[in-house]
Amino acid sequence: MNNKVNEILVAHNLDFRIEKEQLLSATGKPTPFYGLFNDKTGECINSVKEGYTVSQNDEIVELVLEGMQGFGELSVSKAGSLNGGRKVFIQLGIEGMSLVGSEHIKRYVTVIDSNDGSTGLSVGIGELVMSCQNQFFKFYKSGQSKLRHTASLTQRIKEIPMLIEMALSESLKLTETYKQFQSTPVTRKLADEMVKYILGVDRNMSIKTDSELSTRSRNAMDSLYNHIEKETNQKGLNLFGLFSGVTSWTTHEKSAPRRENGREESMMTGTNYRTNEQGLEFALNKLGLVMA
Repeated sequence: MNNKVNEILVAHNLDFRIEKEQLLSATGKPTPFYGLFNDKTGECINSVKEGYTVSQNDEIVELVLEGMQGFGELSVSKAGSLNGGRKVFIQLGIEGMSLVGSEHIKRYVTVIDSNDGSTGLSVGIGELVMSCQNQFFKFYKSGQSKLRHTASLTQRIKEIPMLIEMALSESLKLTETYKQFQSTPVTRKLADEMVKYILGVDRNMSIKTDSELSTRSRNAMDSLYNHIEKETNQKGLNLFGLFSGVTSWTTHEKSAPRRENGREESMMTGTNYRTNEQGLEFALNKLGLVMA
């Protein structure tokens, strides 16, 4: 196991540790706070209180590999750090492809944990539409899909397989939802509604509103429309094409941090994740469904 863990850490630039050191005041006196330092970069990624227990990348990778053992169809497809090591992610590829219409979708179980104490360990799903490389991630709000940093290592090992199993189940459910999307025709008017739902404006706005719109907002609106047009032309004028227009925009063009794995960071935990959530919520509402 140790050789496999080390291989993954080195291959994905996760071979660093987090050191917890007490912070001093300007006068040199100890404070009740501790800095969390990336030992590879020397950067302090956050401050915590004394009771915080540091988790290391090798522990997280080992936990995930332990949790994978009961699922022979899973393999580590990608891993990496986000925002200077503040978070780490691991994608577990699910063997085979799902088919929605003529589109092949690669499915993943996605695991995220924080080194900076900002979140617990979360297990969700990730998907990649092969024809256009559109990405989508979904982490569920249920307490069962997260593990707090205060949990013992033994307890975390016991819960990881359950969380992976939940993610596999949710991934299958989402594929079935996509099939419903694909069989649901839409109108061009619905594209206007989707754009307005996400951006607050659409091409039917008044001349006065248009004149007050910033260049940045207008460019974002035009860009989202272009991606919706491209995806509905390719996938059909249906709800799946409409939703794919949103994921195409966030995957390929909408702004994201300009740093290592910055787009993945935004797609998993940032503004592009929230935009995709809005797109899914809009599409589900049109089917009379509620987002979990």
